[in-house]
Amino acid sequence: MRPLSLKGHDRALTRVRFNREGDLLFSAGKNKAPCVWYTENGERIGTYEGHNGVVWDLDMSWDTKRMVTASGDNSIKVWDVETGECSDTVNQPTPARSITLSFSGNLVGFSTLKMTKNLSSLCVCDIRDPEQMKEGGEPMFRSTFDHSVVMSLFSSLDEKITVGNENGMILQYDIRNSNEPCATNETTHRFGITDLQLSPDGAFIISSSKDKTAALLDVTNLKQLKQYRSERPVNSACVSPIRDHIVLGGGEDAMQVTQTAVSAGHFEAKLYHMVFEEEFARFKGHFGPINTLAFHPEGNIIASGGEDGYVRVQELDSEYLEFTYDY
Repeated sequence: MRPLSLKGHDRALTRVRFNREGDLLFSAGKNKAPCVWYTENGERIGTYEGHNGVVWDLDMSWDTKRMVTASGDNSIKVWDVETGECSDTVNQPTPARSITLSFSGNLVGFSTLKMTKNLSSLCVCDIRDPEQMKEGGEPMFRSTFDHSVVMSLFSSLDEKITVGNENGMILQYDIRNSNEPCATNETTHRFGITDLQLSPDGAFIISSSKDKTAALLDVTNLKQLKQYRSERPVNSACVSPIRDHIVLGGGEDAMQVTQTAVSAGHFEAKLYHMVFEEEFARFKGHFGPINTLAFHPEGNIIASGGEDGYVRVQELDSEYLEFTYDY
């Protein structure tokens, strides 16, 4: 492995994502400016200036022309990826916690946190409609929750959106029909959801949780298919596009392991076999918990973002690509 360490954030990372081609890597953190990098050499292309608080989440369209961000400054923004200009800002009553773009790139779904008298909400807006993207505009879909929604994900083209709550519940909505969930999963996770990601083929959702597990779910009905156990809270998990492998990362809260060895915090990224649920490899690099993970579309690179403020780009060597699991 030949890791690159990218330092563009002076605070903890919250999200890393590759674009569809894999030549660009986007990162967001608890500082105010998301960054975009060349995957090949780790060169930073630029930053997106405009938010006034933590950027919790970002996503980009299939053609990498448009990027959306959700921030703790109570707003979501739509950006032109190439120029770095913000085209739309939609303010919310509470911090925006997660954001996702649909398959077409025309619909943006985002969630807000529960604070004071405001319930947590999930909204879906059509970016092409100025009325929905203006201050006080009414979204095409809205649902409210008693527990904060911390993750949202378009899981079926432009039709269904899946959310994960801080109490461990996963819900799926068909935005064409009603604001009642069409599928639920209340049993897989006991504590808060930390990440939801779609498998590259769109057949599965992988969820991670503070209950020290990650789970593979059927995208159509949220039925649990597999579960992967770790020794520490899992903050992120993703599925390989070329192998039956998943990678998960997390670690004990950095505050609790400051006076012990780095290994005690379990800050490594761990590779599991998707079917047999067994860990077969791990790699180190971060000096704190891993907050976010992403597989390169070609399956030979894993990007991770940690509490230490670094983005690490791990290039998997030929031994991994030729590795065969011993049944």
